[in-house]
Amino acid sequence: MAALAEVPGAVYAVGDVQGCRDALERLLDAVGFEPAHDRLYLAGDLVNRGPDSAGVMRRLWDLRGRVSFVLGNHDLYALSRWAGIVPAKKSDTLGPLLAEKDVDVWMDWLRQAPLLRELPEAPWLLVHAAIHPDWSPATALGHAQEVERALQGRQWRRFLQALWEAPAPERWQDCRNEMDAQRFRVAVFTRARRVRPDGRFFWPSKAPPDADYLPWHQLFRERQPEAAVVCGHWATQGLRQEPRLLALDSGCVWGRQLSAARIAPLPITIVQVACPAYARPETAD
Repeated sequence: MAALAEVPGAVYAVGDVQGCRDALERLLDAVGFEPAHDRLYLAGDLVNRGPDSAGVMRRLWDLRGRVSFVLGNHDLYALSRWAGIVPAKKSDTLGPLLAEKDVDVWMDWLRQAPLLRELPEAPWLLVHAAIHPDWSPATALGHAQEVERALQGRQWRRFLQALWEAPAPERWQDCRNEMDAQRFRVAVFTRARRVRPDGRFFWPSKAPPDADYLPWHQLFRERQPEAAVVCGHWATQGLRQEPRLLALDSGCVWGRQLSAARIAPLPITIVQVACPAYARPETAD
C-alpha cells in the first residue's frame, strides 16, 4: 500500500511487532511518524520470535513519551523469563534482550502496562487478543485492572508464577477462586480467538473441534454495539478492517506484513510494509 504523507498530530495503531526492529523502523518511515507531534499505540507482543527484541524495546523506550501499548502473551512470557519463572521455549529469541544492560528498566516499564486501554480516540479500545463478548467496556476495564494491580504489586513474581501453574478455565462460570479468575482474564485479553455463544472459549491456536466456536469479535460487536476494538494476536486471520474492528496482526514475524492504521484524523488509513526477511513455517501465533 502507498505511504501516507506526514500528518501532524496523527495517531497510529500498530500490530504485533514481535522483535522485528527493522520492520518497525520501515513502518514508522512509511507513515511519516513524527515523534514531536504524533502518537503510537501498539497492540501487544512487542517482543520474542523476531530477531531483535532488544532493538524494539530500545526504540520504544526512546519514544516513550509518544508510545503506549498493551501486554500480549509474548510480553507476559518475556516478563516471566526475565523473572526466572519459566525456562526458554524452543521458539524463544529473548536471549539478547535479557542480556542487555538496560533490560531491568525496559522490563519494569513493560510490567506497568495495562491489558486493555480505552483510547482518547473514542470509541476505540486497545487489546492484544480479545474481550469477552458479555463484558461491556466498563466491565472489561475493571477485569483488566484486577490483573494490572497484581502485575504492578509487590507480589508480582508470585502472581506470574501462579499464572503458569494451572490452565485457564474455559468459562467465567468455571472459575473456582480468584486465581482461576485471574488466569481466565489473562487468557481472554492475551490469547483468545474463538468463543461459543454460551461463553466457552477455545484457547488453542489450532482449529476448534466444532462450528459452534465463532471469532470472538463477531459476538463482541453484536453484544456491545457501542464499542470499537483495535487488536492483534491472530496472525492466521490476518489484517481485518471492518466496522468497529481493526485487527492488525498481519504476520510480520512469519514473513508477511507489519501493519499500521491511522485512526486519527479520519478517515482510517492502512499502511503495511513487507517482512520477507522473517519468513518461516507458521505455527502457533
